[in-house]
Amino acid sequence: MGVNLYTRITFTGVYHQPYVISNRKRQRPIEDNSAHCWIIEKQKLEEIPVHTNFQELKELTDLSEVSDQCFGLSIAPGQLMIAVVRTLDPNLLDQMYQARTQKAVVEFIWIGGQFLGLPLDKGIYICSPQSGTDFLWWGSNIFWSLKKYENGERGLILWDIIVALQVLKKSAPAFLETLMHKWVSSLLSYDQCDSIIISHRSRNDMISKASLRKLHLLNIVCRKVMLSDHPQYSPGGEEGNNAATDLWTNLLVSSETEVRERLVAFTFAAVLGRISYLRKGVSNDNRWFPVGIAQMDSWVFMNSEEVHNQLKSLKSRIKDSGSRIDSVCEYSVEETCPYCSALVRFELPDVAFCGSGDPATVPAERHRLSRCSASMRLCSVLQPAWHCACCGGMVEKLVPETFFTMSAYPLDADHDSESLCLSAPAVPLCPLCGVVLQRPTPAFLLSVSPL
Repeated sequence: MGVNLYTRITFTGVYHQPYVISNRKRQRPIEDNSAHCWIIEKQKLEEIPVHTNFQELKELTDLSEVSDQCFGLSIAPGQLMIAVVRTLDPNLLDQMYQARTQKAVVEFIWIGGQFLGLPLDKGIYICSPQSGTDFLWWGSNIFWSLKKYENGERGLILWDIIVALQVLKKSAPAFLETLMHKWVSSLLSYDQCDSIIISHRSRNDMISKASLRKLHLLNIVCRKVMLSDHPQYSPGGEEGNNAATDLWTNLLVSSETEVRERLVAFTFAAVLGRISYLRKGVSNDNRWFPVGIAQMDSWVFMNSEEVHNQLKSLKSRIKDSGSRIDSVCEYSVEETCPYCSALVRFELPDVAFCGSGDPATVPAERHRLSRCSASMRLCSVLQPAWHCACCGGMVEKLVPETFFTMSAYPLDADHDSESLCLSAPAVPLCPLCGVVLQRPTPAFLLSVSPL
C-alpha cells in the first residue's frame, strides 16, 4: 500500500486498544509497497488482516502497478475505514494525459468487519441467527461508532457509517433490520429485541425523553439508510402526507416532529428572554434575534393536540407580551409570493404555495416556495440560503450553537427563558439533522460529496 519502510502510525485512543498501521519490516531494508496492521492486546502485538470478507466494500481497483509511495494515512470519522493517499509513478502513466493531471490517488480500506479490540456484541446473533462472525464484527463496530456520536459536542460526520449501512441494506437486509432494531432500542433506552414495535404513544414518550443528538442520529439513519429508497424522504423529494405506515416512517415522523417542537420552544423562550432583558434595561444587541414567530405560532395552533403543554404555555406568554414583541423579534403574519405578489398561507413548515384559500384569488399558476427549516418563514429568492444534504431542507436563518448542545427539552426543570445562552454564535448546522449545511451549487459544478 506504499507505506514507507520506517513509517509507523499509532492511533492512540481511537479504539479501546492502540491500533498500529505500518509496513512490514523485512530482513533487507527495502520498500515492499504493502501495508500491514497490528493490534496490541494483553500486552502482545498481533498482526491482523487489512481486508475483510465483506466483498461489497472491497476496493476492486488494483493500484499496485502504478503507485509509487505513500503520502499518508488517515482514519475515517466513524473509524470503519482507512484512507491511504498514494503518489503515482509518472513513468507508468500516459505522458500526454495522466502524467499531466494525476498526482495522487486515495484508496479506501474497509476495516469495520474485523477485530479492532472491541468486544463482540453477541446480542445481534441472538436476534438474527443468519449473521456470521464477519457480520457480527460489522455490527459491533458500527454500534461503537454510533455510540460515540451521542456526545453532542462531537460533529456529525457519519459518511463512512452510512455507506457501510447502505451496503448492508443491499447485501444483508434482514441483518440490517435486526441491527437497526437493536440500535434504536439502545438509543431510546428500551431493552427488548423487538422494542421499537410498540404503540405510537409509547414511542412518542420515549422520543420526547431522548437527547437532541440522539434524535439527530435517528433522523439521519432513517432518511439515508432505512428510507433511502422512498423518494419523499430523499433530499429534494416531495414532502407532505405519506400513505406509508411502516415502522421507520413513523419513527422518522415522530422524531422530526419532536425536533421541530424543541426548535419552536427554543425560539419562543428566546423571545421571552429578550423581553425580560428589555424590562431590566439590559441591551439585547449581542443576543440572537428570533424570526418567524408568527409562522411558528401557526404551526403550534395546527398541532395543538400533539405538542407539549410547555410549548402551549410559552405561546400564551408571548401573546400576553402585547406590543413589546415587535421590539424583541420579527413578527410578520402576512407573506406574499416574490414572483406574483399573491398571498401565501402557512400550511406546511418546509414548503409553501402562493394563493389564498379563496378560489377567486388563486393565481393561474401557483408557485412552489421553500420555507426556512429553522424559522418556518419564506426563504428569500435574492439571498442565498443554506442546504441540508440529508433532509433537503433550506436554512436561511441560522440557529445558535446553544440549541444543538441542549440535552433536554427547552425550559425543563433546569432551564428558564433567561438562562438560555443566546449570545452564542449561530452555526451552519441543520436544525432537523444536525449535519453541516452546504451552499447550493450549480448542477454543472463538481459534486461536494466525499465519495
